[in-house]
Amino acid sequence: MIVNKLIIKNYRNFKEAEAELNNSLNIFIGDNGHGKTNLMESIYIASIGRTFRLNSENELINFFENKSSIEIHLFKNNYNIKIEIILEKNKKKLVFINGVKLDKTSEMIGILNNVIFTPDDMKIIKGSPVERRKFVNIDISQIKPKYKYLLNKYKKVTSERNLILKNYHTKYKNNDIISIWNDYLVNLGTEISLYRNEYIMKLKKYAANIYSNISGNKENLDIIYSSNIGCITDKEEVKKNFYEKINNNFNNEVLRGTSLYGPHKDDILIKINERECKYFGSQGQQRSAILALKLAEIKIIKEEVGEYPILLLDDVLSELDNKRKSYLIEHIKGIQTIITGTDDHDLSILTKNFNKKVFYINEGKIGNISN
Repeated sequence: MIVNKLIIKNYRNFKEAEAELNNSLNIFIGDNGHGKTNLMESIYIASIGRTFRLNSENELINFFENKSSIEIHLFKNNYNIKIEIILEKNKKKLVFINGVKLDKTSEMIGILNNVIFTPDDMKIIKGSPVERRKFVNIDISQIKPKYKYLLNKYKKVTSERNLILKNYHTKYKNNDIISIWNDYLVNLGTEISLYRNEYIMKLKKYAANIYSNISGNKENLDIIYSSNIGCITDKEEVKKNFYEKINNNFNNEVLRGTSLYGPHKDDILIKINERECKYFGSQGQQRSAILALKLAEIKIIKEEVGEYPILLLDDVLSELDNKRKSYLIEHIKGIQTIITGTDDHDLSILTKNFNKKVFYINEGKIGNISN
């Protein structure tokens, strides 16, 4: 798949900007604070439906305006696709695909597949289980549309079940209906766990091989799905274990007023030479692990979708040493890639053999385009 054109209006610090992209490599150069990440973010939103930064949607709209738009022209599976997103302050965003309005934003996920790599991705290693679940959830949602639907339903079920647990002894009917919500929790949770287990097994296969190459075959990367339900095997066994967990610990759940078991408590363990990378990995090992995960994502999407995703590299080359930079650049050939940076000299040297376009961003404007 290829993004041919990006048009944004009143988006963050951009009043109006347009870029016709190269189908191989696109480099956006500019000083910090001039809009490079904002431009990258607009493409991500057209893929996932939300920002990768911790902002409200109102903050995506230019401070002096009430309305903003993102327009992406995409070529995928031999079809031209136009994605339009309309943002208006204090209103629900609107999404159009080839002029047809979508009923739900989630319906857009999977149309424009992307893999994004930012300095904040170190949170996948160093952060809480929430960060690792988020990483896996976004990845699976892009290739398995049903997964996003299951996640949304599961979130509603856990919220309702938690409310019942908190008021279990004060509302007599809760005793009659808790079993119904237990069934919802187990059935949805089992489906989600099986999806995750399948994905993590694929991620492990590709990432372990990539990491071994980066380390010169001196170190081993392992990725383990850690579920508090137990070992994820076949569907009926998972459901059986799930029911046992909530039945044996029901009094504790009532006491704490929350659901203690299920995929909302999962973690993904990332290990190097059998030691958790989060606690024992060096900075170099952690960066190599993230690089391996991102390149593995690309392989999985290509395998599932049949085409490479768009690769977004937001100022990450400055975080990598020369060995890892060279490895990354070597493995993006054949993939439409968008890179942001502050120094065009190093990027020019690294990408000297690429067909590319170079864009310069200054105070929310794109100019001085060169090939």
